[in-house]
Amino acid sequence: MAVAPKPRPSKPEGVRFVLRPYRRMPTQHVLYYLSGECVGKGIVTNLSQSGMRIQGEHALEPGLDLALRLTLSLDGPTIEVERATVRWVDGYDFGLDFVHLGPVAAKHIRDTLSQQIRAPRSPA
Repeated sequence: MAVAPKPRPSKPEGVRFVLRPYRRMPTQHVLYYLSGECVGKGIVTNLSQSGMRIQGEHALEPGLDLALRLTLSLDGPTIEVERATVRWVDGYDFGLDFVHLGPVAAKHIRDTLSQQIRAPRSPA
């Protein structure tokens, strides 16, 4: 049985290709997000110093601002991102750009990314 391909998200008018300033790393971290419209739980599927990709519980709209809470390690602190903006949406997947990230949260994200870059990869 053939499966229809997932439709590609349409780009809003005037949006152009922009090179990402930071490397994205695949992850599997649980997070909670909050806006004036909803509260939800999601999985961070990739992370960078400037944003993340989420598989969430809601179909959100680009431009929506969210507050985030997540833990990047089993023994690590809960990180709070005061404001992140939804940049794109594809069903329940969405991309966030960090708008207001405190220095403690930024350090934990940087440290987590550095550890993942240095970690040996297991053969596939």
